[in-house]
Amino acid sequence: MSAKSQAFVIADDAAYLPWLEAALGGSVAFTLGQPQDAADLLRRLQQGAKFDLLFCEFEDYNAPERAALAEAVADRLPELPVVGMGSSESAATVLAAMRAGVRDFFVLKRDETKLAAQVGKLLRRLGAVSVAAAAGSGQGRVYSVMGAQPHESVAFLAVHLAQAFAERGNQRTGAAISGGQPPTVARGKAERVLLMDTAMPAGAAAIFLNVSPSYSLLDAVNDVHRCDATLVDTAFTKHSSGLHLLSLPEEGLGRPAIPAEDFGRLLQVFKSLFSVVVMALDGQVGTPLLRTAITQSTRTLLLTDQSILKSRQSKYLLRALRLDDTPLDNAALVVDNYRRRLGLEPQNLAELFDLPLIATLSSEGVSRIQAMNSGESMFAIAPKDPYCDGVRRLALTLATGETQAVEAKSDGLLNRLFR
Repeated sequence: MSAKSQAFVIADDAAYLPWLEAALGGSVAFTLGQPQDAADLLRRLQQGAKFDLLFCEFEDYNAPERAALAEAVADRLPELPVVGMGSSESAATVLAAMRAGVRDFFVLKRDETKLAAQVGKLLRRLGAVSVAAAAGSGQGRVYSVMGAQPHESVAFLAVHLAQAFAERGNQRTGAAISGGQPPTVARGKAERVLLMDTAMPAGAAAIFLNVSPSYSLLDAVNDVHRCDATLVDTAFTKHSSGLHLLSLPEEGLGRPAIPAEDFGRLLQVFKSLFSVVVMALDGQVGTPLLRTAITQSTRTLLLTDQSILKSRQSKYLLRALRLDDTPLDNAALVVDNYRRRLGLEPQNLAELFDLPLIATLSSEGVSRIQAMNSGESMFAIAPKDPYCDGVRRLALTLATGETQAVEAKSDGLLNRLFR
């Protein structure tokens, strides 16, 4: 016999507990409580038995107080679903409950059948999340690709890095990215890879992948309290290469505001649902969100090139992050569009940024523009381009945890750049 789910119940009316017990049969064990405030409720939920659900009564006279309790749980314990219930269908009361973060709302002595079906579905979703978390041990790897300023090269690298990770996972199952090399390893379980494009220009990753997402990164942030494996499978865009995509809507004007706290919670959820998360960022998103992203990242890749403009912008971004006490121990430098004899050598830049150099990337001719315009990856349209080999080697370096050593000295041009 399977163990019962555990539910904490907050209700003033004594009729709720027998109603819940009758509706849900023997599948749920209930604990009735009357917390004094949000702090008391959180203490009860975090100590002793592990609860799978929280049922909270909402009436016209107590809706503001109960909404505060539900919001506290949603903020501190986002993995614990809150289910609202009440004795009437007051629109204002139901709206207050839903805005506070409850997953559903049921009316006393009317919604017995609906209650049983919906709670059963909710518990199954929780089980799916638990299985995914156990499979990944909640330790999915997060790799951030960060540029100092908005530029299409940030999303372009994030797209190809995510595809390189998906390719490695596909090879375990005998598949390969279109245009890539045939699989060379034995079949096995593929890794789930998520690409999150939070950088500007908005929607660049989706354009480069030639997809039109109906569910955006902003939707996922708004749904952070109900994001689970079911939502991922039903709402997230999935590319033919196997990776999942969340992107800013390209039709938006200006940069949308993303609360750093909600973004951090979303990353925590994704680390339990995906083996690899590749995230595109730029400095204009602001240091609070950057600090949240970098803190949760396995590695952060600062993307720049050999131009003085981007190098100076990168210098100021690093200065702002260090002044904000953002941990950069796992950060490394990637130099894009590398050309010899330009004067700003990658090793020199790495030394002056005080970051290890992890990769230099270069491409031939117009292959990059052709890839961007066609909606096909470089792996597909120019598989022999040096960029493809460079990104694949970068993915391998990240997967194995290696970092290139840097030994270089500053030259006159760099002294001018950083004086």
